[in-house]
Amino acid sequence: MERLNKHKTLGIILILLSGTFVSSCYYDNEEELYPYGNLNCDTLSVITYTNSIQAIANGSCAISGCHTGVNPTGGISLETYQQMKSIADDGKLGTRVLVQQNMPPSGPLSSCDLEAIQVWINNGAPE
Repeated sequence: MERLNKHKTLGIILILLSGTFVSSCYYDNEEELYPYGNLNCDTLSVITYTNSIQAIANGSCAISGCHTGVNPTGGISLETYQQMKSIADDGKLGTRVLVQQNMPPSGPLSSCDLEAIQVWINNGAPE
């Protein structure tokens, strides 16, 4: 009888612990976590290709198999300032990245990156 009570107690403890672990899993949504925007997202400073956009492009666009190399995706290479400025000026960057949000194909950029690109385009895409 005493052994049965120990097993029941151990079983109850295991159930409670497993419930704790399961309930600790959740999905973070950036907009819900930062309803007033990402406070680390500085778009008040001058956004230029060199200080902001180049890092975004190099991390999400000008990567192997995409907009780089001899035969870039869609015939658009995004490895230099002039290449990025060209698609910003003709509206392709804004349409694909900001409006349709189908580039990059891995999913939309962070809200901070999207905001930086919007500010950069609005300011004439400075180098």
